[in-house]
Amino acid sequence: MPAGLYRRLQSAAAEHFRNLNQEAQSRLSRSFDAEDAKMSAVHARWVHEALSSGPSTPLKAAELDQSFARGIARAKNRKTAKAAWRKGRWTCYESGMA
Repeated sequence: MPAGLYRRLQSAAAEHFRNLNQEAQSRLSRSFDAEDAKMSAVHARWVHEALSSGPSTPLKAAELDQSFARGIARAKNRKTAKAAWRKGRWTCYESGMA
């Protein structure tokens, strides 16, 4: 652990009348609680959007196949673009330009 972070943790532990381990656990727990709350809000927004979008209509087999094909095509395009970006980055490193 970096010395500066260790000193900050020691100071916070003393301020809250905890030992180092208790302070570290408390801070980790709070960070996960904050992350959970954020995701909960995102999920609530998605549910609200879904409910407010009106009644759903079932997809026909052909529509489902088209949607699936579009998703696969997008995934392939992303993979290709990512590979091209990585290739370009490695080329820069190899030539000493980065």
